Amino acid sequence: MNKSANITVEQMGAESAELLAAIYVQAFENLPEQKWGATELRELLSVRGTTSFVICRNKEPIGFALLRVIVDEGELITFCILPKWCNNGYAKTLLEWIIDTMQPRSIKRLFLEVRENNDAAIKLYKKCSFKTIGRRKGYYSSHQADNIDALVMQYQLIEQSD
Repeated sequence: MNKSANITVEQMGAESAELLAAIYVQAFENLPEQKWGATELRELLSVRGTTSFVICRNKEPIGFALLRVIVDEGELITFCILPKWCNNGYAKTLLEWIIDTMQPRSIKRLFLEVRENNDAAIKLYKKCSFKTIGRRKGYYSSHQADNIDALVMQYQLIEQSD
């Protein structure tokens, strides 16, 4: 990451759907993912407890995370960085920012699902102390690919006292 770049993270809602869709399409361009457009993202963001965190480099949006909080748990719905900014530490910065932001909100756990063959994402999540807690068989499917399992990962924000 360029230390001279001004990095900020901004919380955004449904009004940002067009911007998020533009980032999403570029970030998942070569993957057999379900393509979410502005309409789908606007619908997701209209659900109570759902928000986006957009990471900007010198005021230019370069990625985002979509997060839903229900009571004391958070779910990372999607997470992406524009391809030209990948492998520069921005994803780790955004993920750590989200973790730091959730800590004082009494969120106990963050969950996410990731394709079992998405090595870069799994490496990032493990680097940020997410643990694999399960597997969803055939969770990801598309017209171009076979069904692929999802790893369910969790970050424990508040230790359980069981």
